[in-house]
Amino acid sequence: MKRRQGVVVDDHALKLQVSQRKAAQVGQAADTGPPKKKGPLKTSRLCVRNLAFEATRNELRQLFGAYGSVSAVRLPKKSDYTGHRGFAFVDFASKAEAAAAFEALQHTHLYGRRMVIEPAEEAATDVGTVQQATEKRKAAKELRSEAKRQ
Repeated sequence: MKRRQGVVVDDHALKLQVSQRKAAQVGQAADTGPPKKKGPLKTSRLCVRNLAFEATRNELRQLFGAYGSVSAVRLPKKSDYTGHRGFAFVDFASKAEAAAAFEALQHTHLYGRRMVIEPAEEAATDVGTVQQATEKRKAAKELRSEAKRQ
């Protein structure tokens, strides 16, 4: 390091120094991932993001099925129906099974991409919320059709 100190590269002098740990105490690894929620999961549904486009519904069912009974795997499709959009929802029979899969697969790679797994928000099931969402979709559809006509 002493030999390289002050060497000029592209008209800039190098200044080298040994890095110091700031994020974590000595002997502990720094957590560079997204903040983890503590406590039990409040849902039996997981959202899987950053999913490789080669991944299939059956592969996800097999991967997550090792941690519990998977009741459904949903891969939202692209609008042009050429494949899925890179994320999925995995429904488990119980919250405990979802929590086990969440903990075990947190840093798993599939087809070279690190899957980001997080608890999914529960879908609204009361009548008022569903009606509002339907009205909102209809209004957006009407606006799009009017814009196309103009």
